Amino acid sequence: MLQSLLPHRFTADDELRQLGEASTNSLGPSIDVLVWNIFKARRANWAADFKALAFDKDLVLLQEAVLNAPSDVLFEQNSGLQWIMARSFRHRKTAIEHGIKTGCTAMACDRKFYLSEHSEPLSHTQKLLLSTQYPLTGNADRLLVINMHAINFVGDKKYVDQLSQLSVAMDGHTGPMILAGDFNTWSATRLQAFRSVADKAGLLEAQMTRQCRLAHLNQHLDHVFYRGLTLRSIDSLAHVRSSDHAPIVARFELAEQAH
Repeated sequence: MLQSLLPHRFTADDELRQLGEASTNSLGPSIDVLVWNIFKARRANWAADFKALAFDKDLVLLQEAVLNAPSDVLFEQNSGLQWIMARSFRHRKTAIEHGIKTGCTAMACDRKFYLSEHSEPLSHTQKLLLSTQYPLTGNADRLLVINMHAINFVGDKKYVDQLSQLSVAMDGHTGPMILAGDFNTWSATRLQAFRSVADKAGLLEAQMTRQCRLAHLNQHLDHVFYRGLTLRSIDSLAHVRSSDHAPIVARFELAEQAH
């Protein structure tokens, strides 16, 4: 009986879903990025905010994304972005699928996803890491993009186990990289563990001015790390209230284009 009430969980054998079509062959020399936990697109005005924020972006990383939902039209229409979605679970009653989405104006030339080894204790659902690679303009290297939603209501050991998956996803890639998402770094121990993994991969954290939220234990949960790129600007848009997370917008340039 209990099993029939729990969400349907996807497995590592399930295929990634694709929506939309890419509009360019490669990224650069500048790359405009949106990172946002969209709270399952539930709140009023979310669609309007999303369209305003995403329309001019080259790369969009979403957490708590949904499929088989009213928001599907925003991803299926000709927005010029190819969307790759990794799914964690499907609600048994509504059939809405939940996971993370990465959208890009260029077509992904490689894609992988990792389900967390451990599950959230009440929902019994896993969190996700989605890895995609994209060609760069005038550069033989590929950009590795990692979109991560870290596991939340578990102890530090289980959190670190998911970070081991992150290390695997980054291993062997020598080119530029963007790592961003909702890392659920609500404790100093978690943040230190995450930064340690990022440091070993040669990543820098994009520093920004932003407000803490009481609902997040007054800690910042969403982050952007990068390497092999020049960060031109980054902002946390606290005035956008259509999610319980503030969207982050950033602009990068390919390193050789910096001046």
